[in-house]
Amino acid sequence: MTLTQEDMELFKELRMTEFGRVIQEIIDDPARDHDSFEGKIKQALYAQRDARDSRRIEKLMKEAGLNTTAAALERFDTTTDRGITADRINRLASCDWIVHGQDLLLIGATGTGKSYLAQALGVHACRSQFPTRYYRLADLADDFDALAVNPAARKEFLASLVKPALLVLDDFLATTVSDHALFQVFNLLVARENSSTVLASQHQPEYWYSVFTDSAVADAVLSRLSNNGLLLRLRGEDMRTRTDLNVDHPYRNTTIPRHLRRAER
Repeated sequence: MTLTQEDMELFKELRMTEFGRVIQEIIDDPARDHDSFEGKIKQALYAQRDARDSRRIEKLMKEAGLNTTAAALERFDTTTDRGITADRINRLASCDWIVHGQDLLLIGATGTGKSYLAQALGVHACRSQFPTRYYRLADLADDFDALAVNPAARKEFLASLVKPALLVLDDFLATTVSDHALFQVFNLLVARENSSTVLASQHQPEYWYSVFTDSAVADAVLSRLSNNGLLLRLRGEDMRTRTDLNVDHPYRNTTIPRHLRRAER
């Protein structure tokens, strides 16, 4: 018995190409002749599910806009006095904080790994099938400034940043940005009240008061983050000298176990 081209076209039409491929592989393997029917069907179904998940993860990675997809929580250095334990990394990897819309502040000097950790969290969120967006604040500010004369487009852009389950803002307030852009960032943080935002900055939150010209805005931002956020202070040696952190790793396209994923909608 073999599947015909017509059969394979039907699988393709039903978007079950991988299911058909695995079934044909089982048919062609004499060693599988005595396997149970249920076992064969399960194998094909799981293969189809994994193929679907891999495609979705690849799509989420592209949409996220991450600078690198090589960053991984599994490779973050917790053996030195980095300020973050392996247990904390495991808890972040569970993604419970994303499910509950908790914010995360990563504060540390240049080279302590805050940007790496921020992007690793973004990569892991995509692998766990959470829609994610990544921006350096300076780039986001430029985009907001470019849309200053087009309120409708700016509103649409803002709405697109509110939707993802996770938004990562890297190099937060590392450079000077316009008051207009800062106000849009404030609106964004307020609009994401029920979704998770990661802010990675070399400046302590107290410094933000000196950046926001409107103290009421600063109070609102700090209150929003302090009431709903988790603050992690990073320290230790300069991670930029770690060349092994900038290459692809075997976990890059790994599908996250289903019990660690967000419930499918």
